[in-house]
Amino acid sequence: MNFRGGHGGGLRGRGKNIIDSAAVDLTPLIDVTFQLLIFFLLTATFNTDAAFKVKLPKASASEPATESKSIVVEISEDGRFEIDHKIVDGAELQTRLCMAAKEAQITTVNIKADQNTKHEKVVQAMDVAKACGIEKLGILHRR
Repeated sequence: MNFRGGHGGGLRGRGKNIIDSAAVDLTPLIDVTFQLLIFFLLTATFNTDAAFKVKLPKASASEPATESKSIVVEISEDGRFEIDHKIVDGAELQTRLCMAAKEAQITTVNIKADQNTKHEKVVQAMDVAKACGIEKLGILHRR
């Protein structure tokens, strides 16, 4: 019996074929990876909604707009409110703004706050105006 075979090599010839066929072709793997990448990029939805909605004003006039149906709420440095040159507290502020909104049909509240006023007081005035149904708010400043 001849175990080496007639073509002269036995395992030697077979080993050479095993080494040649062990190389992995990466082209299909790369193709699948790119296709998955393209699929996820096209089907992914990106969240573009802001945490809260802000309506930014468009300023086109060179002079400030004058609103005939507006009321000015002044806030002092120490947080006191003033309407029509009369100092009021938080409860009276709401009463006067709600009356003005209903009777005089005020549509805008302009807030004139001192530069050192706490932000809390400005927000309080804005909340009171919103509670009275006044949707337009303005901030007055010095030129």
